[in-house]
Amino acid sequence: MGKFSKWRSNMVLRNMAADLFGRSAYSRTPGNFVPYFRYKISDYQPDHYLYFPKEPYRARYYNEFFNKLFEYQGYDIIHFLEFHFSAYPDQHDFLRFLHYELNDRLHTKIADSRRKKLQSTFEWVQEKQQAWKESQKGMIKQEMEQEVREIFAGQPALNPAEVEQFMQKLSVQLGDYIDRFMTETEERLSSITERLPAGRIELNNRNHEEKIIQLLILWQQVQAPPELARAEQLFKKFTAMDIATILHLHFDAFRDNKIPTLQKKVGEQNERLRMSHPPVKKLVEALQSFFYGK
Repeated sequence: MGKFSKWRSNMVLRNMAADLFGRSAYSRTPGNFVPYFRYKISDYQPDHYLYFPKEPYRARYYNEFFNKLFEYQGYDIIHFLEFHFSAYPDQHDFLRFLHYELNDRLHTKIADSRRKKLQSTFEWVQEKQQAWKESQKGMIKQEMEQEVREIFAGQPALNPAEVEQFMQKLSVQLGDYIDRFMTETEERLSSITERLPAGRIELNNRNHEEKIIQLLILWQQVQAPPELARAEQLFKKFTAMDIATILHLHFDAFRDNKIPTLQKKVGEQNERLRMSHPPVKKLVEALQSFFYGK
């Protein structure tokens, strides 16, 4: 056992070091990571690969992916994601990794421009996960149909036309069964959410629904003036998912919408917000003055 390992095995020294310097479960061993993203050991190039002067360790590798993502705008972000997504063999695992990684990073203090790019990436992940779920339904259906066909193949006396008619009916029934199964699963998850304490806020005018979402977005983005606290944000953690959950649980107008749908609406309203529009600008200034004014 080396000196470093002996030191790490001493609980007193280990706890003292953790209190003083913090502690990480991740090593700095080069190459000790799952290669979700395509990379090269080479000089930097203006393409979709990640570039490193030498084999990176875990944190540096994953951080570089997001640093590279922040270089892109709009639809180019999607091209960048598709480049890496298409090359990784287990695409479901790729999406699950990004889902949780994004959720973690969206809960940190980052610039608003970067937060919007992470939210766009999160929406892309949700779209891909929905497409993956649909493809899984199709695969299950095809496999079950094939097994039934193989059973009929051993019965030569049966009329082929009758077999085909039976298969068409079975296909419809299988589709209904799979849809019902997945719907029931989603309903179970929704029933768990519905047991949480919830409000019954009702709007007098449904035309104000979009304004309510925009108001929550502006509240989410309140930050101190630079001269007071270096543009420190009011909320340490407040994401689009949080806004969607508030809408779903506490506003009657949004109760029938699923949280992923509401999260997408939050993203759409964030894009529509014109910060230079006089009423919006005044509201931003008023919120900043309310929380940070003398």
